[in-house]
Amino acid sequence: MCPREAKTSGLSLVQAIAIGVNTTSPAFSLAAILAPMALLVGYATPLVLIISFIPMALTSLAFMYLNRRDPDCGTTFSWVTRAIGPRSGFLGGWTIAAAGVLVLGSLAETAIKYGLLTFGLDSLAANRWLIITCSAILILFMTGLSIAGTDSSIGLQTVLTFVQIAILLIFAAAAAVLAFRTSIPAITSEWLNPFTHGMEPLVAAMLLGVFAFWGWEAATNLSEECRRPADAGRAGAISTVILLITYVSVAFFVVIYLGQSGFYPVGESGLVIVDMSEVVLGPFAFLILVAVALSALASTQSTMVPGSRAVLSMARHGALPAKLGLTHPRFKSPWASLLLLGLIATTWYVAVSAISENALTDTLSSIGILVAFYYSLTGISCVVYYRKHVTASLKGFLLVGVGPILGSIGLAFMLVVGIRSVSNPVNSATGVPWLGLAPPLAVAALVMALAIAVLVVKALRHSSYLSSARQTATFAQSPFPLGKDIEINPGGALVNCNATVDDIVARLIANEAELVKANPVTLVFGIHPSGLSGAEADDSREALIELGEQTFRKVEVTIRKMGVRRCLRLFEEANAHDSIAAAELASRPALLI
Repeated sequence: MCPREAKTSGLSLVQAIAIGVNTTSPAFSLAAILAPMALLVGYATPLVLIISFIPMALTSLAFMYLNRRDPDCGTTFSWVTRAIGPRSGFLGGWTIAAAGVLVLGSLAETAIKYGLLTFGLDSLAANRWLIITCSAILILFMTGLSIAGTDSSIGLQTVLTFVQIAILLIFAAAAAVLAFRTSIPAITSEWLNPFTHGMEPLVAAMLLGVFAFWGWEAATNLSEECRRPADAGRAGAISTVILLITYVSVAFFVVIYLGQSGFYPVGESGLVIVDMSEVVLGPFAFLILVAVALSALASTQSTMVPGSRAVLSMARHGALPAKLGLTHPRFKSPWASLLLLGLIATTWYVAVSAISENALTDTLSSIGILVAFYYSLTGISCVVYYRKHVTASLKGFLLVGVGPILGSIGLAFMLVVGIRSVSNPVNSATGVPWLGLAPPLAVAALVMALAIAVLVVKALRHSSYLSSARQTATFAQSPFPLGKDIEINPGGALVNCNATVDDIVARLIANEAELVKANPVTLVFGIHPSGLSGAEADDSREALIELGEQTFRKVEVTIRKMGVRRCLRLFEEANAHDSIAAAELASRPALLI
């Protein structure tokens, strides 16, 4: 469980969306990836961003439906542990925390550097050790702010989110005007063919896209801090759509601009929209500096959410020391996990920055590998956990089966090809191997080696966590509403399924002529056990739901053979007799069978 009970208070849907968007650091991410992505795939960059979004969107189904069943702030850790096993779950949770640690330094550095540039302090922004010192202090400050967890900081994050999105859209609109005033290149097959430059450049560009979208699931880590737990899953899905629209809008006109120089960077900052800002926005070019600085600043805090909540959940489940699950008595925030990650992130950032100016870039290159790993693991766990529901209905087959598994396959493919694309040390930012590997692979390997070492220690100490049993969702643990949220239009036919299948089929055949004309046909089954309470009632309710699912499936076969196409399943929280009365009251059927 997460620390805050959020029913009448807590985060609103808009605030959860803001955290999901903020954690991606949209202005910084977009500015950082567009130039290298365009160099890889040229005019196909907007299309590749959409393609990169597809596995993320499909995986978001897994986050949404797993969240409905288990709104645990540990997300991937708790879900994978439940579905696949404790070792896989541990690796998933560890990877989430590690990715947050690796990116914090870069975000803090960008916030400091571009904050100084915004105010015209270029000489200070060029002072390397001043930037490193201030960035380290900022990480620690944001750690403290996250621990305090004040409502004002959440409100500020919401404002910062929509300010930077607005600036990016203004930039896109201004770039569109500029493009139409000059010349727009002809739309050739290169715009629509992502394979023009080959498979490896495409996958490398898609990994950049994954990095740009990474972080939206931070909203799902806040399920128990939202006023309505279901808002967390919705916020995660909405976040990805907001990001897609913003990214593709900006990318389209940036690519037109970069095409004039053969897609090579047009400036020295490395952030393409910063280098383009004076041409596109003229006297308002400072807005882009503001957007990048605000983006990185807001994300420095919000990026701590997934990692700290993962560590909290792991500590509560016995996967990590229990002290890391401590929450602040006043602020109700997971202060122990936040403090640990803040200190590790600060130490890592200073150490890597001391190696060389390019070492931080190689660290960031490893994040796409880690993100693809734990996202893919989450999608697989959704299919494994909900496997009974995958075969129970077309809706289940598509939403908790095909969607998540296709997303996982896509991410796993990118993971494998992406590892190959960064395997040559010469092509890295620093140009030299670390631990005998290309730097991005060395960082990813170090993260996994440390995780395996902790698991070995846990095994030697006979940790109870490692003996956690795998689980499968029963029909009572459906990812979809069992009936209370189903809207039924007045009229149609109501079929009482609180009987044997033979009895129900006999009644259907006797009323076949009227049934075929009815729309819709609603099957009703009562799932409230009479005369029971406590654990016996829960067990009985679960057994009734499973019986109802089996009955519905068999009855639907007969109904569809009659030519009826629209058939609804309705579980009523009532006993067999009262379920029909409740359904009649709600649907006012023209035919009762």
